[in-house]
Amino acid sequence: MNNKTVAILKSLADDTRISIVRRLAQDECEIASSEIVQACADFLKLSQPTMSHHFARLVQSGVLIERKVGTEKIYQLDKDLLSSIGVDVTKL
Repeated sequence: MNNKTVAILKSLADDTRISIVRRLAQDECEIASSEIVQACADFLKLSQPTMSHHFARLVQSGVLIERKVGTEKIYQLDKDLLSSIGVDVTKL
């Protein structure tokens, strides 16, 4: 197992981050950080800064693709990357 795979699996080993991935897998599209971070914070009963930390970890590991549009961050689940290591997001 290579280091990239280990980083991905470690990022998914956290209950909060796997909940984020599940939520994004349901949407199956890009979503603005202003929508998803607050929605997850409300659902998981966590603060917005805590959620931002978890999103940053998922971006670092490559699980989430992040792009900026103006001042807004847009997130999308990298399903191809997850599939390449055997993770089926439809079964999370």
